[in-house]
Amino acid sequence: MNTIPAIALKNFAFSLILCLSVLQVQAQQVAAVPQARTSMLQFIIEKQPELGNLIAKAGLAPILSGDAAYTFLVPPASEIKDLKNEPAQRLRTILSGHILKGKYLESDFKDGTTLETLAGTQLNICRKKDHTLVSGSRIVEANTEVKNGVIHQLSRSIKL
Repeated sequence: MNTIPAIALKNFAFSLILCLSVLQVQAQQVAAVPQARTSMLQFIIEKQPELGNLIAKAGLAPILSGDAAYTFLVPPASEIKDLKNEPAQRLRTILSGHILKGKYLESDFKDGTTLETLAGTQLNICRKKDHTLVSGSRIVEANTEVKNGVIHQLSRSIKL
């Protein structure tokens, strides 16, 4: 009767555990990658379809799905719903007032800075100890990075 020596079984078990650990790490890395490979528009359509529809109606879909980097300061869902009956041109103005050309992480927003939106309006940055205000709207969820920029969720719309 052939038996496998105990040392061989221990080596096999160790190898199996090592392989499973490597596979688990690789699975975690793969799970984190899709968001970084997803365009801003794709991410928004997946997470907030109503906002995706408004972006399309406003004619901003090509901008948010292209290769250029943008920062989108997203109003809360309750305020997005209120925009669905706005005419396309007004919607474009409102949403463009929430988009910055370039990629800005929350840490890039410096106190006292003024930034220009795609609508040509000015946003004022105010840094507090534990949060950032953009023209009076608090960033409540920061730094969602996507392939072509970053998304920050605001507490309320930016008033134009």
